[in-house]
Amino acid sequence: MNGKKMDEKKIALESLKREIEKKEKRAILSFDDFLELTRNEPQRVLRNIFQLFNDMVRSSVVKGKDEYPDDPESIGFVEHDCSKLFVEGMDNPFFVDRLFANRFVRQMESLRQGSQQNKMHAFMGPSGCGKSTFMDNLLKAFEQYTDTREGQSFEIFWEIDESQFFTKNGRACTEPKIIQVSCPSHDHPLLVIPKNYRVDFLDKLLSKDVYEDMPREMSTKMAEIRHRIAHEKEYEWVFKEEVCTICKSLFWSLFNKLGSVDRVLSMVKVRTYQFDRRLGEGVSVFNPGDRLMEEICLSDKQIQEKLNQIFGANLVKYVFSPHAKTNNGIYVLMDIKGDNKGRLLELHNVVSEGVHKVGGVEERINSLVFVLMNPEDRKDIEKENMPSLQERIDYKNVSYVMEAGTEVKVYRSIFGEFIDEKFLPRVLGNFARMVISSRMNPSCNPLKEWIGDMKKYEKYCDENGLLLRMEIYSGVIPPWLSDEDKRKFTAQIRRKIVKDAEKEGQSGFSGRESIEMFGDFFGRHGEKPNLITMGSVADYFKHKISEDRRKLIPQNFINSLVGWYNYVVLNEVKEALYFYNKEQIREDVLHYLCAVNHEPGSKTKCQYTGKKIEITVDFFKMMSSYFTGKDMNIVDALKFARDIQSKYIEILAQDRDREITDTELYKELFDSYVKNLKEKALQPFIRNESFREAIKLFGTEEFKIFDARLRDHVEYMIRNLVKKFGYTEQGAKEICLYVIDEKLVEKFS
Repeated sequence: MNGKKMDEKKIALESLKREIEKKEKRAILSFDDFLELTRNEPQRVLRNIFQLFNDMVRSSVVKGKDEYPDDPESIGFVEHDCSKLFVEGMDNPFFVDRLFANRFVRQMESLRQGSQQNKMHAFMGPSGCGKSTFMDNLLKAFEQYTDTREGQSFEIFWEIDESQFFTKNGRACTEPKIIQVSCPSHDHPLLVIPKNYRVDFLDKLLSKDVYEDMPREMSTKMAEIRHRIAHEKEYEWVFKEEVCTICKSLFWSLFNKLGSVDRVLSMVKVRTYQFDRRLGEGVSVFNPGDRLMEEICLSDKQIQEKLNQIFGANLVKYVFSPHAKTNNGIYVLMDIKGDNKGRLLELHNVVSEGVHKVGGVEERINSLVFVLMNPEDRKDIEKENMPSLQERIDYKNVSYVMEAGTEVKVYRSIFGEFIDEKFLPRVLGNFARMVISSRMNPSCNPLKEWIGDMKKYEKYCDENGLLLRMEIYSGVIPPWLSDEDKRKFTAQIRRKIVKDAEKEGQSGFSGRESIEMFGDFFGRHGEKPNLITMGSVADYFKHKISEDRRKLIPQNFINSLVGWYNYVVLNEVKEALYFYNKEQIREDVLHYLCAVNHEPGSKTKCQYTGKKIEITVDFFKMMSSYFTGKDMNIVDALKFARDIQSKYIEILAQDRDREITDTELYKELFDSYVKNLKEKALQPFIRNESFREAIKLFGTEEFKIFDARLRDHVEYMIRNLVKKFGYTEQGAKEICLYVIDEKLVEKFS
């Protein structure tokens, strides 16, 4: 038994050893092998930190579809799925709304532009907005990405054969004696090729002839990549940058000693650049309380002594600064307070010039710099009166969540996915909308320019248009907008509204306050047997929170949100009850187009359906109400019929051979019929007490007492509410009764 246990332990240890070595051991490539890799995959290999980070974001963010792809006024304000960056596998998820996701993705795309490579990227937001979590998760995602083949980056590593420079007893040493020298600046291996020779070298390495034997599609693609490397701004570094002074000195000192470029390059090795935040390798994160390092000049005594033995004293100086460890990496300041303010001023000089003086030599630094700050930190920086510093900082807001769906994700992550089951549909989202309203500016000039007076939508929206803006921030154009206002919602207006949103989310309920309030609310209602209603949410914000918090909610917003909710659920119930019979509607429209050519009181055979129809005043009244959505008197109904007849005659005069169902007139009448049939779906039932009772008794034995037609309608409605809108059967019954008892049909007629 003991022997078996020992065997199992040995197997476990061997397995662990294999897995760790397989994953963690860095393979060392010869320079020749590296060049072959460069030739085969130039786009993957030739990346600096800015390109690498951009590729990481690209590979992690799933770009959603434009909800309105055929809309010429679309501005590409799409839903980006950033969960791979900020949620999946993270200890503390960070949920981003559409507004933040779009501006973040745009900012990351700009990293490939050369002008963005000497900037500090500042993420500014109020306390409690999750800035630190955002950055922690972003860096973790980056480390994970660079640990994959797709995310590999490469650095110089020297293996100097000491035996080639010394003799023993007057004879050359035959046994290699290797000195390993790391590049503390993590320089890209290609930079070891002297700058003056690099253009010609790359031209030959990536020559067209190399790709001639490839399949045509691959050859064309490689030609495009080659052109980009040679001409586009993002690859400018390949030809402009210098290798660090240590590697430069080593290259020329070795060349002078050996007299052969081949022999020098045989000592140049390449390995993957391992980014490790905890070790400060490639990722350096500083908190305000981290003390500034007094020693700015670092070295390695053993390596320096070996280099002195080979090349002579101080010919190759192995000195570098702490900044070197983050060259071609990421440098992060978490809040501009304490010593981080001094670091920011120091980084300004480094970022501006890309050069840092250390030990009498110039150290080239090219890092991606992220800065987190509160709004007051920006004011402190501006007091320094350093215009050049201001020009180097690219500010982007990190705001409180401004999208209801995203705010709900926050609640789910803390209180569990099951919370949805405790609410009637839309109610949980409306709790989030209450919170978000406190974060919005009451006034929005682009909205006023577009809509004018919001009072015309008072049944559906608040007077400041907060609910309308929330919908737009979610990529939705509400159906209750008039056709005229939908036409006026141009790309220019959309851009202005989205840009104006940058000013929002900087005040109101913080993320912490929001979670605290939801916890309190859910504790009051979550254990009750009935589903949580809109009334409970309204009551909570009216009476159960402190006066100070109540003041943060815009005046009359609660009542407006209830109105908006009423409109939504009314339309869901209508949609659920509405029975769409395409063939019946087609027949009714064709009979009407036939009837307009005859007087009321007559009978005729429809030339389109072959059926006999009786033409009555009531028929004209009923059909005109379906087409217009209005109840017409006899005079108006007959006038409407004459107008349709005129259009009908005009169509026949133009083209008698054309199918009537292919005409614009038929399509217009058909679409209007469908729209208004849905709108009036509840009208026949709303004052029918049996309808209400049947809903109450649905699912019980007593339900059978109602006539078959009524039972069919109720079953159809309940089934659709469950299937289409996510209600439970009990929730569907409750919302139907709510619509009837609150007389919502009359309120929105």
